Amino acid sequence: MNIKLDKLRSFVLVADEGNLTRAAKRRHTTPSAVSEHLRQLEDQFGLPLFERSSRGMELTPEGRKLLPPARQALMQIAELDEIARSLRCETPAILVLGLNAPPEYLKVDQLLRRAARELPEVQLELVTSSSYLIADQVRESKLDLGFMYGDPTHETIQAISLADIEFCVVSPPDSKLNRLPPDPEERKALPWIWASSNCPVSRIMPDIVGFERDQTKVVSSSEDEHVTLSMIRAGLGYGVVEKELAQHWANRGSVRILADTPIKANLNLVVRRERLERKPIAAVIGMIRGLWQESIALATEAEAID
Repeated sequence: MNIKLDKLRSFVLVADEGNLTRAAKRRHTTPSAVSEHLRQLEDQFGLPLFERSSRGMELTPEGRKLLPPARQALMQIAELDEIARSLRCETPAILVLGLNAPPEYLKVDQLLRRAARELPEVQLELVTSSSYLIADQVRESKLDLGFMYGDPTHETIQAISLADIEFCVVSPPDSKLNRLPPDPEERKALPWIWASSNCPVSRIMPDIVGFERDQTKVVSSSEDEHVTLSMIRAGLGYGVVEKELAQHWANRGSVRILADTPIKANLNLVVRRERLERKPIAAVIGMIRGLWQESIALATEAEAID
């Protein structure tokens, strides 16, 4: 059976997106062209692959069984192309990595040094964004992989857990509070700098504050922790920030960290599922995981000594 790769790519993209228009956009073609690919593939297989519903294009039982080998076939072709490119000594594969925090906190400086030494066939480009935007950009293939706090919601995205990150409440340097007031009404009345909806901290804040955003005194919002800390330092209000970053500001006397129990959120590395086995991406994922595992092991050892 002679199966054309462009038809197979259309099949996988429609399965991922559940929508002809979005799949066509990613293929830089028209929905009718993608629809024709699916029709020809169904004729070739002699099987129905999709059913149209109010939710979009849904895989049939036959389509669900054919999807994994279709992904595998495309990954093998991609790997074959990468090997051939490396044998021709072509330029390194460029991977775009999304950062949701300063590079030093994500160990990106260590990653770049190690990648330059051990992965000369890969060139990393860095883009700064917020967690949920990074997840969307990975899903849309605008980023190859990226860091995010919390878990992605789209099934095409694989989350690789790296560490639990602590967040804390930060106050202006002249605040009289040592911790959040136990009285809920007093907490609600404090001036809050709320994380924007694009930031996973917005989901953490109600657990810390005790109220949803619309129930509190919100004086401003931010999706960047450095901006949040700058507003706190200026005395605008209270905010929730990653603890290690907040500690650096607190050490300089710019802000104060309230002595409340920190809230933890998971730091993930996210990537599209069908790209997990691609050689350059798999190598970078392995390197990032190794850096975080080394860091956690060193921290655990230091705590044991103390």
